[in-house]
Amino acid sequence: MSLITRSIDHAYTYEGQTYPGVTGILKVLDKSGPLMHWAARQTAEAFVATLDDIPKLLEQVGAEGVIKAMTSRSAWKNDEAKLLGTDVHDIADKINRGEPEPWMQETVRQRVDNYRKWLAPSGWNVKISEAYLVSPKGGYGGTLDILARDRDGRAVLADIKTGKGDYRETVLQLAAYGMAELIQPVGADRAFPMPPVDRYVVLHVTANGVREIEVPIGDADRQAFYACMNLTEWSNSQKGRAL
Repeated sequence: MSLITRSIDHAYTYEGQTYPGVTGILKVLDKSGPLMHWAARQTAEAFVATLDDIPKLLEQVGAEGVIKAMTSRSAWKNDEAKLLGTDVHDIADKINRGEPEPWMQETVRQRVDNYRKWLAPSGWNVKISEAYLVSPKGGYGGTLDILARDRDGRAVLADIKTGKGDYRETVLQLAAYGMAELIQPVGADRAFPMPPVDRYVVLHVTANGVREIEVPIGDADRQAFYACMNLTEWSNSQKGRAL
């Protein structure tokens, strides 16, 4: 079989055909509700933290400057959360492969230590850590975190999450990965047939521990993912359209 490659913008190419990534497809889902609540809370926390300095800030930068400072908190907090998630993913991958762990910040170490403590007694045998997926039939690609065998020998497709909550697109993400026909471990020289999946799991890795969250996947979830694909294609076709 041929090689799967991934571009910097997470498009996947296999045998000359390029496919959009699952995470890009799922951006069509509206997450404004929970994100707006989160951003509002960040702004309020920033105001409380700097309450004593507000009069001085008003003198120095004016009302607009203060507003900009308060509202920018959600942006850098979001970047901070993304970086934390990336670091935990990367080091968990090294643990799965038996590779040495790099130096890490304390917030990352807490989560990595919890992942390591969970993995040893979990009964999971990690077969593949970080792999490219492609579905030529479905027309998409993606990158999974873990493909393992549990203590009962069942194939488990797992996704690591480090945030406070999991949005609904995680279900569709797992559904899409499970339908892929081809899998290629990162660093391998070719793709292989994707084995059938028995379980879908979110590993919620936090500073307090690791939770195995079972995610039942059914036909409705698979159809919902394809509906997102269709909506994304339609949305892209409307760019530049004058109404």
